[in-house]
Amino acid sequence: MRPHPSLVLKDYFDAIRDFLIKDGGTRLIPVLNERLGKDICFDDIIKILIRTEKHGVLYHLASVEIFPGDAPITLSVSVAVSEKSRAWLVHEADVLDSLYKKYKLQYLPRAYFMGEIKLKRDTLKESMYMLAADWFEGFHEWHLSVDNAGGKQKISIWDLEKGYGFASRSETYEIFKQASKILALYYDTKNFCQIYPWHHAAGDFVVKKHGSSIEVKLTTARRYDSVMVFLEEESLNPAIALIYFFLNLTIKMRLDKLDGTGEVAWADDLSVQAAIEGFFEALLVMDSEGRYQLGNVGDLLSLLKSFKPDEIEKLFYSLSDLFQKEDPADFSVILHNMKDHILQLYEGIQKFQLLQ
Repeated sequence: MRPHPSLVLKDYFDAIRDFLIKDGGTRLIPVLNERLGKDICFDDIIKILIRTEKHGVLYHLASVEIFPGDAPITLSVSVAVSEKSRAWLVHEADVLDSLYKKYKLQYLPRAYFMGEIKLKRDTLKESMYMLAADWFEGFHEWHLSVDNAGGKQKISIWDLEKGYGFASRSETYEIFKQASKILALYYDTKNFCQIYPWHHAAGDFVVKKHGSSIEVKLTTARRYDSVMVFLEEESLNPAIALIYFFLNLTIKMRLDKLDGTGEVAWADDLSVQAAIEGFFEALLVMDSEGRYQLGNVGDLLSLLKSFKPDEIEKLFYSLSDLFQKEDPADFSVILHNMKDHILQLYEGIQKFQLLQ
């Protein structure tokens, strides 16, 4: 990443501090009160620790520990500098807020408040636009990697405190299953809206280990729209639209970059069965909440079971333009693995049993 021509790291930290304490913390205090479950005032804050965490293409991410006592409350602050990145940040905040209000799910960070800070150093006229949101404490980025000891593909969990480590086979399955479930839970069967785009290479999903259990979160939602633009949406059967969502999910779940920045990586067969299970777990939850609204979930599974491999291939063909426009490098890997993926998906669907 190229250095900024005029800003230095001190400007970045000072701006985040000013953003949080602006107007005596009038926007920050209500957030702390909600998180703590009690009322505090600005003078109760003992200290604030700001850590730079990640520098992305669009904006930069910091974690902020706020101490209104002995136990800190941690928030994230996303910082945008360019006009393009500001526009994206405003849009993402709107998406996060609308999804929280619509579903009340806890898989995405909740957006709290935004603001602009104008820098005060010398004649500097730069400004930064910021968003305060939830920080997923104890969660880590992960990526497909290769275990040099055995030469096998594994998931590497980027734990910066305890050190990088490989997920076990069962943990890997759980990561893919939960990621698939999360995306399906946010799918709207009426208007086909979904969280999209997303990509493992961007570190969009993070993971936390609780002893022998795994918990997965989604760090952002860039857009929430229908991606069925390649079809006649007005005449599209909602069940078929859901099947297209499912097929796309099984492909995207397998794509990453090796160790986060390397060549395109393709997850092994385990991810396919995990995606199937996570998808149907989500549908059962949606059905229990009255928002599936496509009849019986078992009927969808029966329909999928009725498809032969060549029929599944034809459905995937309709998605090829979507794959190609998103990322030519990904598309090349998808084409190389498509025949095998279709057979694995077909076999996985045939053996899957719905547990209600």
